[in-house]
Amino acid sequence: MIVRTIIRDSFRNLLGNLLRSGLTMLGVIIGVASVIAMIAIVEGGQLWLVQSIERLGTNLLFVWKKSLTNEEQRQFAGRSLGLRYSDVLSVQTRFPHLEVVPIIALDQQMKAGGRSFNGEVTGTSPAYQDVRNFKSAIGRFLSPSDLDEWKRVVVLGKDVAEKLFGSESPLGKEMKIGDQRFTVVGRMQAKGTVYGTNYDEMVFIPVTTAMRRIQGDDKIRSMTIHVPQRAEMKAVSRELHTYLIQHHDGVDDIHVRSQGEFLNAVDRTIWTFRIVLGGIAIVALLVGGIGIMNIMLVTVTERTKEIGLRKAIGARRQDILLQFLVESTTISVIGGLMGVFFGVLFAYGFGDFVASAMPGGGDWGAVVHPSAIVVAFSFAVGVGVFFGLYPAIKASGLDPAEALRY
Repeated sequence: MIVRTIIRDSFRNLLGNLLRSGLTMLGVIIGVASVIAMIAIVEGGQLWLVQSIERLGTNLLFVWKKSLTNEEQRQFAGRSLGLRYSDVLSVQTRFPHLEVVPIIALDQQMKAGGRSFNGEVTGTSPAYQDVRNFKSAIGRFLSPSDLDEWKRVVVLGKDVAEKLFGSESPLGKEMKIGDQRFTVVGRMQAKGTVYGTNYDEMVFIPVTTAMRRIQGDDKIRSMTIHVPQRAEMKAVSRELHTYLIQHHDGVDDIHVRSQGEFLNAVDRTIWTFRIVLGGIAIVALLVGGIGIMNIMLVTVTERTKEIGLRKAIGARRQDILLQFLVESTTISVIGGLMGVFFGVLFAYGFGDFVASAMPGGGDWGAVVHPSAIVVAFSFAVGVGVFFGLYPAIKASGLDPAEALRY
């Protein structure tokens, strides 16, 4: 009964100074809303990055040539040849359960009719579409016979097809890559932009055609390798690295990195953002808590005579303590609830704005986890209790006689 009366009186006192109560809550509202919105936008960004990486294949290892130091160049002079197509064939023979995809990148000018496009041509193998989860929308992808016969066939990304052939179907039509004529046999599905790379501007030709007809040697830029079981990634990575060093006459001139390492790097970056943005939001909450303490101290001063009267007619010290503590907690609870509402609203609204400004804009937005709401609201209530405790103790410790003369 006493607690109910204290709570009722607390609400009446807060409503009696509505503007002041609202301004006091503002710090808590901003703090809670900031915590929820910032965490939601960061979580949305992480989800988008992970999905974007996995959309281009899972359980992947990437192999490319390592830049040697001056000392290593002198030590391995004449022995470090980088990655060759023979490495691809050797790895495929040594690890038959793996899918090995060679990658050659050639900057070329492409023409069709009166239209042209300058971009990167990728020489690769038929396994690319399965390993990178990138299928043809119309026509076909590269075939084993294309590699065996060094055929002049090409598969276009969606954007390249539109730039060279407009709205017409490119299938069966001829185009020039450099000074050589190629026949279009397929057009890829729309993939969008991932990590700043527009996969709809990719152009694919057989790796053997790229080596024999354009490049003039068997060097490749990299290998992408699919491992069937995720649990085998680390073991296969170590074994593959050791094997390639042996295959390169003892020269350690290659990097082997797993997709998991890229995901871990993303996770570390995201945690940095979480800490920085979360720290900013917590500071806002602490500022709101200081505001609560200041207002409650003013309230104690204003109501000194009332406190003396209550004590004179029998109010206990703990009753006065509880009354002022309930008032400060009420401010933080109401402010916290309003902060949750505005935080979710702001997260989805501003999250869409941030998404539209990012590469591949519009593909991701905020992700509001219930745990973020619980943490932000609980912290807000804790701030209210903590910063309201000192004014409440001060009020409960007033001498009744002195208070009545105030």
